[in-house]
Amino acid sequence: MASPPTPPRRPVVLINAEALFRIDLERVDNADAVLLVAGSQIVDMTLAELAVPGAQMIWTDFRQSSSLGRLHQEIDALGGLDQMVLAGDGARAEVVFSMMCALLSLLPALRRPRQAQVTLMLDDGPAVANLQEFLTRLSPGLAQHGILVTLELSAPQMQPPHLGARQLGRP
Repeated sequence: MASPPTPPRRPVVLINAEALFRIDLERVDNADAVLLVAGSQIVDMTLAELAVPGAQMIWTDFRQSSSLGRLHQEIDALGGLDQMVLAGDGARAEVVFSMMCALLSLLPALRRPRQAQVTLMLDDGPAVANLQEFLTRLSPGLAQHGILVTLELSAPQMQPPHLGARQLGRP
């Protein structure tokens, strides 16, 4: 007797917590996708859990190779990664460097039978030039493996003034 056919694999989408608050979830490749939200900040992850019920929260510090290794193992258990969306502040070199590390660490999981997509969303800043150079050198090899990388830059977000910076009673 033949075994029943296995259901098709659901696409796997990884979004860091900051990207979740910057994008319209309609941009996610497929409504049937397994959505993974990765981050390390308690407030961001709690808000993400409330904003996207059903998403799998994976506590990940993108600055730590061991944490990226655990994330890669979880993605491998799901059959690989089809889409990745990461966001951050382009003025902070450590944020940009961690995005580069994440891309390199998860590269094996992005090699799919069909095209994989990576979207990097950054506020423009001095560290973006390093990422652009990195992507310029890496993109030809990624394209050979069917991995499309898009860099989206936006104007830096205005931060509200720090209340402690003003003296009481003075404007």
